[in-house]
Amino acid sequence: MSDCLPQRKSRATTSDYFDLPQELLLEILVRLPIKDVVKSTAVCKSWNSVIKNPTFISTHLEKTISSTNTRLLLFRICSQKNPHSFKSDPVEQYSLRFDNEGVDEYKQLHFPINKFKSAIGCFRVAGSINGLVCLVDDVSYVHNFYLWNPIIKKAVHVPTAVHVPRRYHNQKVLIDAFVGFGFDSKMNDYKLLRYVELNDTYPRKEPKVEVEIYSLNANCWRSITHTAPKYDVIFNLPSAYANSFVNGAIHLLACDRKDGRNRNLILAFDMSEEVFRDIPLPDCWSKNDPVEQKMWSHRKLLKYGQSIAAVTWEGDDWGRNEIVTLWVMKEYGVAMSWTKILTEAGERVPRVLFFRKDEEVFLTIKDGWIASLDIKNQHSVVFVVHSYESRIVYYPVVDSFVESLVLLDKGNASWDVILTHEDPSAEDEKGAPRDDASSVDIIQIKKELARKSWLLERIGK
Repeated sequence: MSDCLPQRKSRATTSDYFDLPQELLLEILVRLPIKDVVKSTAVCKSWNSVIKNPTFISTHLEKTISSTNTRLLLFRICSQKNPHSFKSDPVEQYSLRFDNEGVDEYKQLHFPINKFKSAIGCFRVAGSINGLVCLVDDVSYVHNFYLWNPIIKKAVHVPTAVHVPRRYHNQKVLIDAFVGFGFDSKMNDYKLLRYVELNDTYPRKEPKVEVEIYSLNANCWRSITHTAPKYDVIFNLPSAYANSFVNGAIHLLACDRKDGRNRNLILAFDMSEEVFRDIPLPDCWSKNDPVEQKMWSHRKLLKYGQSIAAVTWEGDDWGRNEIVTLWVMKEYGVAMSWTKILTEAGERVPRVLFFRKDEEVFLTIKDGWIASLDIKNQHSVVFVVHSYESRIVYYPVVDSFVESLVLLDKGNASWDVILTHEDPSAEDEKGAPRDDASSVDIIQIKKELARKSWLLERIGK
């Protein structure tokens, strides 16, 4: 009689997750938080293969960007007890903060100071794109580059560039260099642009230019010098601490010295098409303004929504008679749309770090203190990133940030991969998950998945 009773529909068990159709598995995994996705690479080899597929990594990033209302900001500062002492090592500190009114802290990031080595103890940050931070150490004759994803605690040491100038006997090579970081949306590739100007004489004659581009997908540099204009690079430290990647292009300040006219301009490099183009600066910057006369002042470009902004600071070594001017290009690429929105003069004027909104900027006002200034309403909010009583804080960086899985698929011998923390996926030497996966609680992973009510509904259909 019991055989005639209707059978109850059995509930899904955790073992069912290994037998899911791939389409359904993708729908499940792409909705998981990054921490759970990384752990899931150790569940089995098929999951590992699915998760480390570049298409899945891109899809997860798109889902993260479209589904979250939480915006994050990356903050970096360097601090040092005594910058004039060789015994005092600089300390780099990175953190993520919410892009809200109070700029509340989200998490501190573990910076692998013992694995990343900088010649001067502090890296330049060339930008943050899709959760990938580009660290540059190219001061003097050092040429180290790292691409670092602090969320999955993984980094790639970029190979040595093709053209690395050396100091020769009885000859000094003067170097001005610009390094830009960008994303090629057509090829789903992250790239570095290295624009190097070499001069073996002073005063300068016609610049000797070497231009190279690095592709993460190909993991190599190649020269594109033959396509590059021979411009002077307007290089100073503040210009090196800003992300200038906008509308698919990297932007750098340059000077066209042809025919002695000394025309300052913005040189844009399209990451997908790999072509250069000129963008005009405001008239007061571009005409009759030799680059040598401006090397003592600080200039840099900033992202301004889908356009760019130009900042100049001038003053003396004592912090007196300083003036900061901020221009924005209201319509990208249109010279007539340049508009001056801020001029501040006085002693120790704050430095402009980052555009938060159309007319709201972050300013550095003192060691470890940053202010958010609404330019239109002249309203400011001051907050502390890191507070030190006996340390000097310098070179702060602020940039937008999104959590992602970028670099998760980089793990074989082609890349010099650095795990900046204990490997969360428990991989073996060949990059495959260990069969025992003893360091990963697989049962706990499956229980976390099972708690998703929407997942049970899908499996029960």
